[in-house]
Amino acid sequence: MKLSNSFTIARPPAEVFEAFLDVEGVATCMPGSRLLGNPEPNTFDGEVKVKVGPLGVAYSGQFKILDADRDQLRLTMRAKARELRGAGNADAHIVAQMSEQDDGTLVQIVTELSIRGKVAQFGRGVIGEVSDGIMQTFARNVEQMLVSGGVPAEMAPEAPVTDGAATSRPGSVAAPAPATSADGLDLWGVLVRPMLQRHAGSFATVALSGIAAYLGARAGARRRGSYYHRHQI
Repeated sequence: MKLSNSFTIARPPAEVFEAFLDVEGVATCMPGSRLLGNPEPNTFDGEVKVKVGPLGVAYSGQFKILDADRDQLRLTMRAKARELRGAGNADAHIVAQMSEQDDGTLVQIVTELSIRGKVAQFGRGVIGEVSDGIMQTFARNVEQMLVSGGVPAEMAPEAPVTDGAATSRPGSVAAPAPATSADGLDLWGVLVRPMLQRHAGSFATVALSGIAAYLGARAGARRRGSYYHRHQI
């Protein structure tokens, strides 16, 4: 499946590009992830944890920078991982393109993702929304790191998700941050609650239709029972 994400960071493109090359530093900005080693140049071992309500999935794998084009401000990367507990796996080919905007740097990321296992059951739509939520938090954290001149002690603190839509434009780092925990990224805050909020009217219509159908069926059953009882007498 193909995923496209974009966000802005209020820093110059060259600075953002160099930050992305510092994998050990920028990895601290990605919710639920941690590096485990650097076995060879531009190659990193790590883990990432994702949590959807009661479902928690942990992956262990390797991330590699395949090409870094400073002139074009483009990074080509690959990530391969397997579930720590399960038979699932994921393979991602990632291209990050950076360009200058009036308020900083626009980062556009295109990912060709092949995934099997627990997460795959949610489908492209859900995975796309989840990846966008992760990227918005990642962008906010990268910007915070660059502004502060170092990696803050607690880059992605646990916080409640703001109700309602974000006031900034799509792709802005001002979007609400998903809640995180020691077990990884909590996708209830990233995905489920926002979906319920966005589609509350549709859910209510479906629910009311279901109740009406149920009550109609019950009334019909009572009428049939009454008719049968009278004719038996």
